[in-house]
Amino acid sequence: MKILFCHDGSQSSQKALDKMLELFKPARPEIILLTVVQGTADASMENEEIFKRQRSEGQDFLLRTAKHVSDKGFDVDAILATGDPRKMILEAEESKKPDILVVSKRGGGLLEEMVLGSVSAYVVRHAKCPVLVFHS
Repeated sequence: MKILFCHDGSQSSQKALDKMLELFKPARPEIILLTVVQGTADASMENEEIFKRQRSEGQDFLLRTAKHVSDKGFDVDAILATGDPRKMILEAEESKKPDILVVSKRGGGLLEEMVLGSVSAYVVRHAKCPVLVFHS
């Protein structure tokens, strides 16, 4: 079994990751961690430096998270993608062919609690495999 877990670095994503690992622990699936860094809006030197810093921080975060998952006894594949998170998630799904895709819904105010976030809603509508959305 393969699970594609999309981690945006938020506290709600980390809670969802820990819950997902607990839930699927008996099956010992391969966990594919995906973190997406959005590209720069323009080609200015300032934006390029910001992007390089965000990419480096994303890589460090992904390595720490992969170690956390590995330390719990799971096989881990880690992917750092660049671009629109919605599209990058679907591209990872297409290439890795997971049995299930897991995302978390970002918490917010009362209105936000009634609807899914834009990324999770998009993934639910367009993914080809089953999607599990954790509400934190």
